Amino acid sequence: MARILIIILLLFGNGLTSSQSIKNGIQVLEGDLLNTGHLLRTDKQVFRIQSGVLQEELAYLAGKKIRMLCDVLGETCNPIRYEMEPFESGKTPDWTLKKIPRYVTGGLFSFNPQCTPDGKILFWTALVKEGGRSTQKIWAAKRDQYGFWMQGEQLPTPLNNRFPSAVISALPGGNELFVFGNFGEEEMLDNLKREMMYKSQIASREAQNPKEFHIVLTKLETEYKERTDKIQNRAPLYKTRKTESGWSMPTPINFPSFYNWYKKADNPNQQVFGGSALASSGRTLLYSAQQKKNFGKLDLYVSLQNESGIFEEGINLGNTINTGEEEMAPFLAPDDKTLYFSSSGRKEGISIFITRRQNDTWTSWSEPQELSSNLRGVNFFSIPAVGNWAYVSREGELYMAAIPNHFQPEPVVVIKGKVVDEEGKPLSAFVQYESLTRKKSIGSTVSDPTTGEFSIILPYEENYGFYGEKEGYLPVSQNLNLVGKEKEDKEKTVLLVLPKLKKGNQIVMNNLFFAFRSAELTKESEPELDRLAGILRKSANLKILIEGHTDNVGTKSANQKLSLERANSVANYLKSKHKIEEMRIAVMGFGPSVPLADNQTEEGRGTNRRVVFKISEE
Repeated sequence: MARILIIILLLFGNGLTSSQSIKNGIQVLEGDLLNTGHLLRTDKQVFRIQSGVLQEELAYLAGKKIRMLCDVLGETCNPIRYEMEPFESGKTPDWTLKKIPRYVTGGLFSFNPQCTPDGKILFWTALVKEGGRSTQKIWAAKRDQYGFWMQGEQLPTPLNNRFPSAVISALPGGNELFVFGNFGEEEMLDNLKREMMYKSQIASREAQNPKEFHIVLTKLETEYKERTDKIQNRAPLYKTRKTESGWSMPTPINFPSFYNWYKKADNPNQQVFGGSALASSGRTLLYSAQQKKNFGKLDLYVSLQNESGIFEEGINLGNTINTGEEEMAPFLAPDDKTLYFSSSGRKEGISIFITRRQNDTWTSWSEPQELSSNLRGVNFFSIPAVGNWAYVSREGELYMAAIPNHFQPEPVVVIKGKVVDEEGKPLSAFVQYESLTRKKSIGSTVSDPTTGEFSIILPYEENYGFYGEKEGYLPVSQNLNLVGKEKEDKEKTVLLVLPKLKKGNQIVMNNLFFAFRSAELTKESEPELDRLAGILRKSANLKILIEGHTDNVGTKSANQKLSLERANSVANYLKSKHKIEEMRIAVMGFGPSVPLADNQTEEGRGTNRRVVFKISEE
């Protein structure tokens, strides 16, 4: 072995001079693996790779180009993590598959990759042996600061139990998961069985004769079957949230009209569910099932969540998408328009297709296109909101695939936020976003209980308001108008500082809008005002001061008058629409006298034009 090593070093050189060599410590190296994975040749020097846990899989990559995170000491590299080429999606042929390393998946049969929209956490389903049988478990891996996937691990209870489970969608921020599994059904069935046995025992004692007992028993059997079917046929879909101690117990989504008739001929007792996906808003559910309006074996449907939190009866997406065979594994991109799905009814075998919504309905779609023949045999597909990589699985391996521009979703804006209190301490808060133009709630999330961080995804062509709220605190809102803006993928960082609900604290009402140089409130202001009215109704002893402020454009007297009129407009709305008592609301106009920013810039003047909601008495 030493002799082979000497020959290779003679052929390729043992590096450059010490002044040009790579520094010791943690480094990212890129180069060719040589000598059954024992050497890494970079453009600066050749490194000996120390034996370790990665040695076996590196041996299979000899002759390949890799990017590796190493602990460098002289000419020795201790490998920590790696990835195979291609390293950048834009420098590779379309839909080139890049295998996710085995150290990430533990070498297990893996499928159903689901990445958080920010691309930082990857969830997937692994086939593991448990008690002498195979079952499905949820696994996850994080991406490190250098862009490498870290070693994956099986998630603990309650997400994994003795039944198969899987992540269906990871909502923005990774603080909420939409999961498939069995969380409580077995206990419900056991309780139902005990209840029916108890009722039959009572019937046997109280029946006057065998005929009467037989009638009661027949009714109980019918009731048992109906209630069993209802439990077994409900949507096997749940939501879970991150808490300070881990993941919460998954709770079933409220989808009372769900049912699925599809069963394979070789196993007529087992229902086959074709998969589902939740939009990034958490309000739109795409799913694959066999229902009475089907065109084929498994069709794609959409269910929309109403204001009461109930997912309504599914709408068939139509025969532009659905064939006579199986349409499965839907994935709705963050733009809420681009749908990817697998189909066995268009090409030989299974392949992935793309279609786009043509209007605001869910039944008008473009003709589906196959993404690539290179993706045939792929049965799961997902795309984060950032980056140019898709995540797919085939034959038990996870892959990343470079997405060509014409198959990418429309651009979106990713809001990366943090919710804190006045001292900067992270808060677990409810974050909601809404269309101010349509006065409609669009989606919601929760901030991480440890870090206060959250993410939401906003498609273009809406004027959005978003706010954070928590019991005992004043809600704080911000605004982002994406109507008519140039469409490009963007990230925007925001900080929501929530003051406690106590005397002297105040918030700027960021989602109040007035006609130009007028005190007339626009319709877009109503969601913000209605929300603040809710605080006043909930806290009956609360009294407030509404302050109006302006910039310095125009005369001081005119601005003073305008600021007072705007404060009065807010007060009058609260009193007339929500019947808030006049004695609980005071108003003041400050004109341009209390600026928060420089009036020399348009941005500064916009900041100074504001209405403040201040607690004057608890």
